[in-house]
Amino acid sequence: MYLLTIGFALTAITAIAQENPMNAFEKLAGATWVSGGLQLGGFEGRTEYEMNWDLNKKVVRVNSFSTDPKTKEFGFRAVGIRTYNTTTKQLEFYEFDKYGGVTPGTILVDGNNLHFEYEYGGSYLRDSWIYENDNTFQFIVGIWEDGKWSKKFHETTFRKAKD
Repeated sequence: MYLLTIGFALTAITAIAQENPMNAFEKLAGATWVSGGLQLGGFEGRTEYEMNWDLNKKVVRVNSFSTDPKTKEFGFRAVGIRTYNTTTKQLEFYEFDKYGGVTPGTILVDGNNLHFEYEYGGSYLRDSWIYENDNTFQFIVGIWEDGKWSKKFHETTFRKAKD
């Protein structure tokens, strides 16, 4: 009976762990993701996202760096967090940029793909991280309507940086 009780408890713990919404970030967290070439705005540069677990895998902390469109200098851009809000029962994100702006939004999970939805500049936008393999994600910024892209502002590929 004792072994049976332990077996049920371990099964329940495993099921809860598998249902953790933050598991959606397993393929992204713990790495730096790099994109080079044409940037949003039509200039050459690069973007990097350092994504790391925090608070016992309850938060993914993100530091972003990019090429400035005016000065063409590469540097710090924003700090972000991704977390599961137990009150709203949604994955959420917050971006805090170096200019004092804050962008909140929600995250939808579709298999290994993550879709960040938010309001920005009067439009409702979507940033999609589309899984190709453990080292590569396609990235699209645009407007998603009626199950398809009605407008794409930017498309690029992010690759995991080598250690």
